[in-house]
Amino acid sequence: MRQRRPFPFLVALLFAAACLLAAASATAADKQPVRLATLEWEPYIGQKMPDQGYCAALIRAAFATQGMTVDIQFYPWARALHLARTGAVDGLMPEYFNASRKSEFDYSFPFRGGPLVLYKRRGDAIAFAADPAVDPDTALRALKSYRFGVVRGYLNTPEFDAASYLSKEEANDDATNLRKLVYGRIDLAVTDRRVAEYLIRSQYPEYADKIEPMSPPLADNPLYIAFSLRSPRHQQAMVAFNRGLAVLKASGQIDALYQRYILDPTNGK
Repeated sequence: MRQRRPFPFLVALLFAAACLLAAASATAADKQPVRLATLEWEPYIGQKMPDQGYCAALIRAAFATQGMTVDIQFYPWARALHLARTGAVDGLMPEYFNASRKSEFDYSFPFRGGPLVLYKRRGDAIAFAADPAVDPDTALRALKSYRFGVVRGYLNTPEFDAASYLSKEEANDDATNLRKLVYGRIDLAVTDRRVAEYLIRSQYPEYADKIEPMSPPLADNPLYIAFSLRSPRHQQAMVAFNRGLAVLKASGQIDALYQRYILDPTNGK
């Protein structure tokens, strides 16, 4: 007579099979690229730049140390922000930190960004009444009679973004604000200095004698990946990126990438 296997053996067999299936699924998920939404924001990132620019090169290198790949998708910033908020992608970059978005995003460890400045027309007698990084309220209130150009959907500094007493006109990108500044449609353009320098160097060399950055900067903003809380992979992706970023920092690669793509871009050509 054939002996029947005990019921607990069948349960254990099914459990083992389920574990193997789950492990296989997890391994397959690990091999999927991390999906990040971004924008055209040269020289930090751009589809036509070598290696898509500093941020793309840094992020890919960080994930590569953890055996992971990245799928970087370019959109207008407002669209990229929407996709990340809804979990259609795993994250958004490069982003400034803002506590108001903590309910939607987990922020990675920071990596090197650039000074956020106000550009003005050369010869205009506009100056800060205080260091905006030390006393932003005094510095900004002294400028409330001027028209500011900002980019739609961008974070700047918490103090500037909350300053409802300032006159702010939105544009689609930094290049538009620089043009508006040159032609007198705004008085001050809020922009990352490295972005403005790149635009002037590559597209508008005639602006070099017409506009200039104010000193000191509003802030020296580091950059982040904002991982969407609606993405089921956000925690795994953030931990992997943070570990990889630490590897790059320890090896000096972050400074080398910044030098190559931002400070000395001819080396990236």
